[in-house]
Amino acid sequence: MINPAAHFQQLRKNIRDELADICDFDAACITTIDPATLLSTGSFTDEPIEAIHNQLFQNEFLKNDVHQHEDLAKGPVHTASLVQSGEYLNSGRYHHILLPNGWADELRAALVIQGECWGIASLYRKKGKKPFHEKDIQAVSRQSPALAAKLRDELFKKRETEEDETAEHQGFLILSHDYHLLYGNEAGLHWLHTFQTFEQIDDNTIMPRPLRALGAKLLYGGGDQTAVSISRMPTGLFLSLQAFRLAQAAGQEEAVMIHIKRAQTSDILPYIAKTYRLTEREMNVLDCLIKGQSTKEIASTLFISTHTVHDHVKAMLEKTNLNSRRMLVYFFSNI
Repeated sequence: MINPAAHFQQLRKNIRDELADICDFDAACITTIDPATLLSTGSFTDEPIEAIHNQLFQNEFLKNDVHQHEDLAKGPVHTASLVQSGEYLNSGRYHHILLPNGWADELRAALVIQGECWGIASLYRKKGKKPFHEKDIQAVSRQSPALAAKLRDELFKKRETEEDETAEHQGFLILSHDYHLLYGNEAGLHWLHTFQTFEQIDDNTIMPRPLRALGAKLLYGGGDQTAVSISRMPTGLFLSLQAFRLAQAAGQEEAVMIHIKRAQTSDILPYIAKTYRLTEREMNVLDCLIKGQSTKEIASTLFISTHTVHDHVKAMLEKTNLNSRRMLVYFFSNI
């Protein structure tokens, strides 16, 4: 039987290895992200970068640096090198984190396909080596959509969900400003341990990346009071993670509470729709189908003809490789 934790980490490592075939680098961090919030859902990080990972995490949400994840994911340019672009001159990350730790250049690529970002690849070269060249940037850029498709299809494809009794209970964790655990109820501690197991974290004082990402978003991302992310466990279960900034008395360090619960079908559908490339109108029809509406009722609700409803259903069946409307409803209702 395949170990699901090892399977997901192997997927990220495979992305790293594919990039190593086309571009020379000394270390890498391959991060899978929630395409809706652009928050981390886990990563494969080479040991030298793991040592500075917390600093990079905090820097990502300070919003005063260059080539940040959100900018690369949403902007016209998805791949860039600090040195080649000349932006290293304006980068606090370069001068205060990378350079002091022996790194001469960083190449970042948002793994984007059809307008959605499913991961970030960060590649690093040591001092004493030449910076990334334009040909390296172009090679990574050309490969990125295919890598994004692999992440999307693997992380959100249909699979049988293993039973977990805790899935029906809501978990709560409270984290300090430096991501140390201050409190956790029984369900919260269960999910914390599960995340650590799936990320193959042996030190139970290290907070898993999806939880660190939520904490960093609130503590270092400005004035946001809440942050939300959807994370899929390798067992197939989707979890909804919602973080809240906790009010503290004057002089006390800030803290974050994270609420963990099983995601509802309505939470998950947008992500699965991205996987199967459903259009917005197909999503509208699917939502009506799941609510039990007939073809005539759907046509009336969406102000379209019954013929158009049939066309949308046919298109969804082809995209999901299913053969009936009933199977379509069952498929998306039991993710």
